[in-house]
Amino acid sequence: MKIDKCLIRQIIFYGVIGGGSALLDFLLFTLMYKQFRMNEYLANGISVHMGIAMSFILNRKFNFKKTDKVFFRAISFYITGLFGLALSQGLLWFGSILLLPIVMVKFVSIFIVAAVQFVINKLVTFNK
Repeated sequence: MKIDKCLIRQIIFYGVIGGGSALLDFLLFTLMYKQFRMNEYLANGISVHMGIAMSFILNRKFNFKKTDKVFFRAISFYITGLFGLALSQGLLWFGSILLLPIVMVKFVSIFIVAAVQFVINKLVTFNK
């Protein structure tokens, strides 16, 4: 079995960049929800958008190294991000139904959403 070193590198970089974006997302969410007492869905929407923007810029330049089709890639990445937002919102809603701590649900949802988004972005957004 041959290991695709480029794919492994992309997964690692996606994880590092995603980790930074997720940290930004999580910190902004926590700040807005806990400190500013913002509604959790509004705080989640804002924090996820900031994470999407940071992630696209860094993934395009440093991970997938694609400088062409910027508009298409940005729209595709953003739509994938919005899908992730919808998934994240759904997980928050489900967590609230189960009476789980919202911040814990948000933390776990980041990993689920990141895995789904990597696959979509690898196959669609940053495909040749």
